[in-house]
Amino acid sequence: MKRISIASAFRHVGFMGISVFVGFGLYGIYEFFFGSPPIHRVEFFQANSTVPFPFQDHGERIVSQYMQIGEILPNCGLDYVCPQDHFPVHIYSGKSKDDMPKICVSGKYVIQKDINDGGRGMNMVVVDSHRMKPVNARHFDTYAMDSSEMELFLMREVREGDILIAMTFDEASRNLGVMAKNLLADLGSSQIQNLQFRGQWFMISQRGMKGFSPYETLKASKGGLWSPIDEHMCVPRHLSGRVIMPDPKVMQNDARSKFCEQHSHISDFCSVDQRNVPLKPAILTNRQLVGSAMFMTPIMVIAGESLSTLTLTLETILSQPGIQPRYVVVVYNPEVIKDVTQLCQLFGFNAKATTEKEYYRIMAVAFETAYGLFPGSSYVTVIEEGLLLAPDFMAYSASILPVLHDPTVIAISAWNANGFPNVSSRADLVYRVEDFPGQAFTIRMATYMKELKPNMKQCCNKRGWEGWLELGRWEREMVVPDVSRVLRRPLGSDLEPVTPLIHALFHRLRATNLEMTSPLSNADTLTSDRYESHLLELLNSSHAHVISLTKEDINACALNESTTNLKLVFDDKQSVYVVPYMELDMTGFGGMKILCRCFGLFYDDHSSPRGLHRGLLRFSMEGNEVIFLSNRNQHFAMSPYNTTTLSLP
Repeated sequence: MKRISIASAFRHVGFMGISVFVGFGLYGIYEFFFGSPPIHRVEFFQANSTVPFPFQDHGERIVSQYMQIGEILPNCGLDYVCPQDHFPVHIYSGKSKDDMPKICVSGKYVIQKDINDGGRGMNMVVVDSHRMKPVNARHFDTYAMDSSEMELFLMREVREGDILIAMTFDEASRNLGVMAKNLLADLGSSQIQNLQFRGQWFMISQRGMKGFSPYETLKASKGGLWSPIDEHMCVPRHLSGRVIMPDPKVMQNDARSKFCEQHSHISDFCSVDQRNVPLKPAILTNRQLVGSAMFMTPIMVIAGESLSTLTLTLETILSQPGIQPRYVVVVYNPEVIKDVTQLCQLFGFNAKATTEKEYYRIMAVAFETAYGLFPGSSYVTVIEEGLLLAPDFMAYSASILPVLHDPTVIAISAWNANGFPNVSSRADLVYRVEDFPGQAFTIRMATYMKELKPNMKQCCNKRGWEGWLELGRWEREMVVPDVSRVLRRPLGSDLEPVTPLIHALFHRLRATNLEMTSPLSNADTLTSDRYESHLLELLNSSHAHVISLTKEDINACALNESTTNLKLVFDDKQSVYVVPYMELDMTGFGGMKILCRCFGLFYDDHSSPRGLHRGLLRFSMEGNEVIFLSNRNQHFAMSPYNTTTLSLP
């Protein structure tokens, strides 16, 4: 036998080790340059469980490069957490053609105004069911164009296992082809073939699901108007289809139905298709307003003589996002209007009966009731009779509520006496004014206790729009919007005599904001010192233009109540146009009244102009700010305004 020394054995082992090392090294170099990259494995927390990534049996879905992400809203506004293997969804089809559609998936809005071109026609979102996140969002205008592009999208982009969220907005049926309807039917729709002019439809389905979608709604339009779809839900990642076409959900509201049996004259509220609809408060979705004291402020509604009108008011209150029904109280006279308590119970509101007939006493009952029921509230909101609230009424009030702590501000109003369509175009603007417009306003409770309560008869014996606190109030002002957040419906001559003042205020078409969210651009300028600085900046800015007019021009314009002869041209958008003039009326504002009549603002022979601020009046036209600047305002002394030759009246 050949003997092997220990040294020789170690040499052989060393050579073998070097060979293996070099071999693996060369293989590594080859793989680095020519091999496929390694698969990294990490873990994602999804719902209530951890899952490996990449997901088993499912390649990574690439989010469409065209998909945008809009507002981030935790849980899509649901007030509860979805179960495991479910994800939250919010679908909103809009109330009108200007109220844009929204689709939220897993806390992200992927269809919204200016997000993924959401708009008229079909709006679709594809959701990766494994990761429960949106991967594609598209809009197809099937009113203006055919549905061929949508058909390709459905065939190519909706893969096996994908969840499809589809929703119409405005009008989608005009050019929706047979093939498109068949593709949607293959995906589980049982209603798409019934879609007609301005019908509102949505469906959530899954490619590969057997049967009909468990999430589908179709609402027919009435006279070209539609009822919006507004649904919050938790959707499972694996949908189970229905073997037979599901019947529409049966809604039950026995209390409302019983009330409507006795009040069928309340036509809309008690119509056959509405009387069983549950009444639910709207959920707050604007995270910036969460925690605002406005949502814990008592809202005192002054009822008039019409139960139908009161019902409309209460419906618009309940639709305010974030409303808490227990803070709403309706003050009424049972001798004048019946069954208010039963109506309030349907909404979850409170009712306070009073036998008072004089208006200032009714207002005193409202304030005292608010103080008694909600002693911890710092504010109180008053809604006068016959009002319809804009969708963002509470959001508007909440955004400027802190300004009430400025001692020079007495209240926040949601109504602009000058809010007519041609002179009210900037929903983002608010002004300080000297008159009290009333209608719908919020004040501090301390203001009532210290200032109004001792002087109710002197200050508040008339309606707010007739004139509260008329004398000696240059140091206290109101905050009003450029575009009103409430609309007062004419009550009719049988309930309200048509005086010249009422005709001037309420018998003309008015502008009211219809957007759910309209952020204010100058809310931080409303304190006394900042407001004057802001005015100075506007008048000194490079965007300020002087409108030079003659007395003859103004008188002819006022006579015709039309600015046509002035030949106004607004070249720049969101600029400032100033009309400087010398006010010759030493006891009032006769010159300002002529300007108001000319431009189409509030005008009444026996009333002062509305919306004045120290001899200055602000409004908007075609998206631009317009300022009437009289010589009674301190800023008139600036050049070039002090060189005007226009004197009025």
